[in-house]
Amino acid sequence: MNPEPQTQLLDSRHQWLLDRLEHDRALETNASAAELGVSVDTIRRDLRLLHDRGLLRRVHGGAVRLSPLAPSFSGRANEDSSERTRLAHAVVERLKPGQVLGLDAGTTTTEIAAQLPQSLAVTIVTNNPAAALALADHRSARAILVGGHLDLQWMATTGAEAVDAIRNHHLDLAVVGACSFDPTGGATTRSQHEVATKQAFLSAAAETVMPLEASKLSSIAPFRIAPATAPEILVTDGALDRKTAKQWRKAGVRLTISDT
Repeated sequence: MNPEPQTQLLDSRHQWLLDRLEHDRALETNASAAELGVSVDTIRRDLRLLHDRGLLRRVHGGAVRLSPLAPSFSGRANEDSSERTRLAHAVVERLKPGQVLGLDAGTTTTEIAAQLPQSLAVTIVTNNPAAALALADHRSARAILVGGHLDLQWMATTGAEAVDAIRNHHLDLAVVGACSFDPTGGATTRSQHEVATKQAFLSAAAETVMPLEASKLSSIAPFRIAPATAPEILVTDGALDRKTAKQWRKAGVRLTISDT
């Protein structure tokens, strides 16, 4: 038996919404309704159903992609990423001698440690063993690796011991990672155990930057780190179109686009 026409229309509309979300990373309820020629309430019902099926995340006024499932730290580290390299370079260019720098766990922060100039005398406070190892041959840096439980999937020390150690430092700058970022949902992560350490870096630093690859934008992961306006968001040139960047800044996001 062939599907009923109404069912075919429903499936076609749902696929249109998912395809648009994959392409644009986010969609608005009103704009989608106008483009499809249906009511706003119809699109709201569609988004609610797709949200319940785990295919997207509803937000105020529309929907965003779910955060892509992240591989292990070693899997991410072995991926060739020119974008990650450019982000790390943009952060390193900001650093000044004598600063106390907090480096969160992640492949981008590890790349930052690897790119530190040998002549740059800074103190690094990190819960990232890979970043500490990247400094093994550095002549001028001082590294403080905070203790705690080592999460082998994310390669991060976590728990109360790590949180207390981070908070006991006065950081000039903290570089904090995230799995996803959306102006409505804020900065989010798939690692529940890392939420507290990331928030500790945010609270201990005079300035915080969150370097994000394009794949992490306009999506939401399960665990919230901070509202969108808390850290400065650093993305690479081309990761956002001008219209979206303007909308984000209007929403209060401290956005810097690097063209390095």
